Amino acid sequence: MCTTCGCSAPRDGHQHLGGLPHVHAGDHDHPHTHSDDHEHAHPHGADGEHELGHAHEGAHDHDPRSPALIRLERDVLAKNDRLARENRAWLTRRGILALNLVSSPGAGKTTLLERTIHDLGSDLAIHVIEGDQETSRDAERIQAAGARALQINTGRVCHLEAAMISQALIALDPPSGSVLFIENVGNLVCPALFDLGEHAKVVVTSLDSSR
Repeated sequence: MCTTCGCSAPRDGHQHLGGLPHVHAGDHDHPHTHSDDHEHAHPHGADGEHELGHAHEGAHDHDPRSPALIRLERDVLAKNDRLARENRAWLTRRGILALNLVSSPGAGKTTLLERTIHDLGSDLAIHVIEGDQETSRDAERIQAAGARALQINTGRVCHLEAAMISQALIALDPPSGSVLFIENVGNLVCPALFDLGEHAKVVVTSLDSSR
């Protein structure tokens, strides 16, 4: 279970969709992209005890009428933020502008990207990382519009994380001076919490003109 937003990663594996390059969330409770040499950061000590919880100085009894005093031993987003800083430094060294597009489902992120590629693709090297829970349809649309795209499928996880972007950057390898768009999963809650290493977040909204 994701300790930040309550979403959970799938436990039944992942399916590669289409011929697009993919990066997948892991098969454990908190999703990360994987290389062969890595370590997992979980909120547990070596003996299985939670690192998040009460801080005690000596044994004592809790008075049920007193408010509980809880001290967090570790920021649950600390590892993500560290990886995000590394991503941002990697992008900055190469002069790559990275924009993280967030919106509610169906607000038009992919349509906006298609139009941007059509209008500016001849002048800018545009690359796109597509975040979606299951399908690769949006990445296929981006490729059809004329830009390189890499698909990240997150399963039941409702946001992208910095570890996923780190692996995607290696696979996509955008050139210096290019523009990288990260189309996040359609959700306005969790993506706001997770820094991916982008230079700016862009919120895409849609209005119902019939009202």
